Amino acid sequence: MNHALRFWNLTAWKNVLDRADHTGTQPASSISNLAATVKAYRLDEFAAPSAAVSLNGQRVTNGADPVAATDLATRQYVDNARAGIAGVKDPVRAVATVNVNLASLPASVGGVTLAGGDAFLAVAQTTGTQNGIYTFSAAGGAATRRSDADAAGEVQDGTMVAVAEGTDAGAQYIQTAVASGAPGAWTQTWTKFSTGGQTYSADGLGIELSSTTFSLELADASLSKSASGLTVGLVGVAKGGTGATTAPAARAALGAVGRYAANLGAITGGAPLSITHGLGTVDIVEPGLKEISTGELVGGRFVVVDANTVSLTLAASYPADTFRVTVVG
Repeated sequence: MNHALRFWNLTAWKNVLDRADHTGTQPASSISNLAATVKAYRLDEFAAPSAAVSLNGQRVTNGADPVAATDLATRQYVDNARAGIAGVKDPVRAVATVNVNLASLPASVGGVTLAGGDAFLAVAQTTGTQNGIYTFSAAGGAATRRSDADAAGEVQDGTMVAVAEGTDAGAQYIQTAVASGAPGAWTQTWTKFSTGGQTYSADGLGIELSSTTFSLELADASLSKSASGLTVGLVGVAKGGTGATTAPAARAALGAVGRYAANLGAITGGAPLSITHGLGTVDIVEPGLKEISTGELVGGRFVVVDANTVSLTLAASYPADTFRVTVVG
């Protein structure tokens, strides 16, 4: 009895269900509500990963558009950006370069008679916030902003649209104002930055056109052209030039004479003094010799040495700057 009593007392004292007294592995299936409890936690309640996370080839669905530069992008966001939702828009048929009544449309916009559903661009509205891309309803009807240009983010600084017909056919317009909310809440500024469909032709009066390149036509060798520009070369006498590159050659071409005058240096009696005139001709008129102090013309013995030089011999010696010589040829 005593032994049995002692065993009963021991089991009464120990709680066999106490978790702290268990050892070994507890099967998950034996823990009530474990799966439901864990699955109820949101992903944002778990600690952030510190290593790469594999999705095992699965998709993440129902995401929001990115906001920060490091946010992941949804396919819709990428497709919209690639399609040019806020970049290059689908063309409009015409552009209104003057104010139009958007509540009661004219039949013709930008030189084009529009039909219902046609798109047009308004760039010159008196109320600037009305500028933008619209859909035409009917003459006398109201315009509505086109579906790709009526919500915030769909028209940005840099959004472009081409014009198909009318007075600005072939032109492209770019929106240059900073966007601030949905179209209609801020003034869109559309600027024509290029034109298309223009044909060019040379005038045949010194301008030639080869493919898409214009160039100058040169009448003769008196003109030359280079990357630096147009240069005038040798111009003949018949065109008002001399056809020469030196003064002697120019005088010869023009049939004109040259003139040389200078004070003489010291001269020794009986010894020839060489005088270089540089006129480039032996056909000179007899040189003249003048005494500087008196202005008196005096004689001397001149000899033509070559086309640019004569010599002078006097009977007496004189210091420098006594005489002035003139040579014409």
